[in-house]
Amino acid sequence: MSAKKPNPRTVIANISPSSSSESDSEAQVSLNGYANGVMKKQSRLSRTQKFMAQDVHEDWADVILIILSFISGMVDSAVFNTWSCFVSMQTGNTVYVGLGVSGQPHSQPYRWVKSSTAIASFCFGCFFFSRASRVLGPLKRGTMVSSCIFQAFLCFAAVAMVITGFVPKDAGDRLPHDFIVLLPLSLLSFQSAGQIVMSRFLGYNELPTVVLTSTYCDLFMDASLFTLPVARGGNLKRNRRFVSAFALVIGAAISGFLTQSGDIAHPLWITGVLKIIIAAVWVSWQGKGTIRLE
Repeated sequence: MSAKKPNPRTVIANISPSSSSESDSEAQVSLNGYANGVMKKQSRLSRTQKFMAQDVHEDWADVILIILSFISGMVDSAVFNTWSCFVSMQTGNTVYVGLGVSGQPHSQPYRWVKSSTAIASFCFGCFFFSRASRVLGPLKRGTMVSSCIFQAFLCFAAVAMVITGFVPKDAGDRLPHDFIVLLPLSLLSFQSAGQIVMSRFLGYNELPTVVLTSTYCDLFMDASLFTLPVARGGNLKRNRRFVSAFALVIGAAISGFLTQSGDIAHPLWITGVLKIIIAAVWVSWQGKGTIRLE
């Protein structure tokens, strides 16, 4: 017996139209969900970009600059105590360069090489940070965060050179036979320039964070030096100068204890971590406007 062929009309009739519509509906829901997800991601990315492009408010930024003064005291104390050089305070370095013309000091006739390297690196750092800030927007949240993270990275790079032995503990005394000490000195001087550039763009010229000569002068030239109250509502510039000088001395003292064994790693670790924390603070800092990141 031959098999009975199915009627094409019957086959077509047996196809359920509801199953086809349900499949189309599920596909549409899936497509809508994907589109909504993409839109949410784009919206979140757009909000983040706008948030990071927002200018930070200068109010209370002097607190951050005072912390950076503490950091300068810590770094300069550690570097001078270990390698007989400054990375932030370039006045002392300039004097050593001048002494180097006559081959002095006799105990370290090549100290001028370290000092001139630090000066050149600091100047190049000021050039770099100022130009980059102007291009990106000097007060933008993203600029502040990026600057601090980059400074921290350079500190950590210097630490890595020390703890791995790439830069030995007595590297500062090996000149002129070994110039390896100039590498971490360059990195640390370069990153310290970012601090004073930041203070300038924030408008706190009384808080350079890396030097105290002008701070002492302006402090004791202040006609309102002894006026009250001492609280924040009083003579703010005087208060900032005094506190920044105190913070730098405290940083130098702590670093002195940490480098008694000749190990510079601990102060540099602390410096890098503090700058990462400052970068995080800039993320949550009050901005100019009403942009919020949720």
